[in-house]
Amino acid sequence: MTVGSKNADQIRKFKLSEPQETYSCPIFRVEAREATSLDGALTRPMYTIRCAQWVNVIPVTADGHVVLIEQHRFGTDTITLETPGGAVDPDERDLTLAALRELEEETGLTSQRLLALPGFAPNPAIQGNRITYFLAFDCQPLAVPRDHHDPFEVIRIRMVPVEEALVMARSGQIQHALAALALLVAEPYLKGRTRA
Repeated sequence: MTVGSKNADQIRKFKLSEPQETYSCPIFRVEAREATSLDGALTRPMYTIRCAQWVNVIPVTADGHVVLIEQHRFGTDTITLETPGGAVDPDERDLTLAALRELEEETGLTSQRLLALPGFAPNPAIQGNRITYFLAFDCQPLAVPRDHHDPFEVIRIRMVPVEEALVMARSGQIQHALAALALLVAEPYLKGRTRA
């Protein structure tokens, strides 16, 4: 059933049963809920993925480079080019500090100037979490690198001029949709930060 734009105020949420966990792993849980059609005639199970909130960082150096990372992603079984980021830990209450932690763990860089950008729902059809973007200015190497040992996270750093990184995001060279969106959301703040 489609509701025309003139009747947009008539859109209602479906009635949902209490969630039942059907699968759980360290990264996410799958929940099932029975949805009832608006007329009450039909029900159907709806599955959602529950996972932590995410943060993503667009690191920029003083000389006008965006710091991107390459790593093997199991979902596509490819090496992807992306911006640093990850899940907010359960004990973290400050998204800015979570973003700084991810930046330091994945790149060995830090920043004294983080700017929070808008957050988005990565896939509201099946996920309930949000991703929040941060722009990190004037990134510099940590005096003492963070001890981050994850044997399944092998990362290579790529320094890319700002304009080139934006072209890569717009052209699909950066295949990770959330990373491409991060760069495009940050674009107004990146303009003028070209290589010296």
